[in-house]
Amino acid sequence: MAVTDYSTTPSANTSISGINIAEDCPAANVNNAIRTMMADIRVFYDGAPVASNFVAKTGGVFTGNPRFDTRGGYLYHDSSANLSGRIFIQAAGGSAPSGMADGDLLLEY
Repeated sequence: MAVTDYSTTPSANTSISGINIAEDCPAANVNNAIRTMMADIRVFYDGAPVASNFVAKTGGVFTGNPRFDTRGGYLYHDSSANLSGRIFIQAAGGSAPSGMADGDLLLEY
């Protein structure tokens, strides 16, 4: 069972991977449910991105050629020559922004 299957309403969580944890359940079910929940949380944790891999919203610079293999969309260049990685977005038909470097992307809409 995935952590995403858990309800944010506590009373709606009456089983974990088929283990009954409703009121008056057998005592052994509590131990098994906690172990199962710990395994579910570990799977969730292993799939979460590492916060230290992000650049601060207020600024910062990646060095080298960063690559992230977890959730979300991240820029990855297969060539170490493409170090910049800035993304420019503009209306179609405009001229390319000045100062673009190897690895920069220009998206037009």
